[in-house]
Amino acid sequence: MSQKEPVIILLIEDDQAHVEAIQRAFLDSGMKTDVQVARTLREYRALAAAQTPHIAIMDLNLPDGRALEALSSPPGDGPFPILLTTSYGDEQIAVSAMKAGAIDYVVKSPEAFATMPRTVERALREWNLLQERKRAEINLLETNQRLSQAITATIQVLSMTVEARDPYTAGHQRRTTILAEAIAGEIGLPPEKIEGLRMAGRIHDIGKICVPSEILSKPAKLTPAEYDLVKTHSKKGYEILKDVESPWPLAEIVYQHHERTNGSGYPRGLKGDEILLEARIIAVSDTVEAMASHRPYRPALGIEAALEEIDENKGVLYNSDVAATCLKLFREKGFILEA
Repeated sequence: MSQKEPVIILLIEDDQAHVEAIQRAFLDSGMKTDVQVARTLREYRALAAAQTPHIAIMDLNLPDGRALEALSSPPGDGPFPILLTTSYGDEQIAVSAMKAGAIDYVVKSPEAFATMPRTVERALREWNLLQERKRAEINLLETNQRLSQAITATIQVLSMTVEARDPYTAGHQRRTTILAEAIAGEIGLPPEKIEGLRMAGRIHDIGKICVPSEILSKPAKLTPAEYDLVKTHSKKGYEILKDVESPWPLAEIVYQHHERTNGSGYPRGLKGDEILLEARIIAVSDTVEAMASHRPYRPALGIEAALEEIDENKGVLYNSDVAATCLKLFREKGFILEA
């Protein structure tokens, strides 16, 4: 609606004196309007379906029903603001009207009729702001969805890259992530946090692309120097991911997944709540999967040995709640780690 166009106002009012008072107010204001009058809900629906108004001014009580019934589903090509009027003030009705979707609520009086043009202008400004906010929210949602899709594709490529260089841990990140998701769901993390956890879990070892493959696949115990080099993968992963645009703290989760509750982990020696919950979850699922699976330098230790490690060190190395949830999944709920 441009300023040169008249404001199309649909006035739904069965009292002729009130109709004339409102029409006179718009004439006296100099506001460019096209006021169309309906006296029943049926007439209102027909007029609005034929031409969507910029705003409707509707009496609460009409010969064929109450306006509240019409607020939730306005006819026509799209939604439009509805300004509700009534002959008496009632807080309960006002609340009901606003909840049902009315843009404003006006008690009829000579003063209210005289100032109706200003009330309509204010209502239209508020409506336009609401519509702009809704459009911005939709655009943000669509942008986030596109970003999530792009991140998902990137994560898949990175995951395949690191596992291609380290065949002995092929599937490790995937299995670690499946267990991490199960723990997070049992704890009650919201879906958006679980989605971020899934993304981080699938690439939590991405930093290993910076570690020589002969070290990753060495069929013997690593030397202290070699182990120190492997331990750099958390920081290297952070450096790879830190500039990736994401709604989740992927880089920081990857950075922290080898931190431990008592501060004995690496690379920064974080303690307790200094460690992100997502990283605390991956710390447990990563340990369970690693111990239960084959490694170049040793055969699989088995799931029971892995669970004993978590049980013995819950509250020490591993977050108590996360560890207890993991144990519950396996020992009470029959969770099985994929082969």
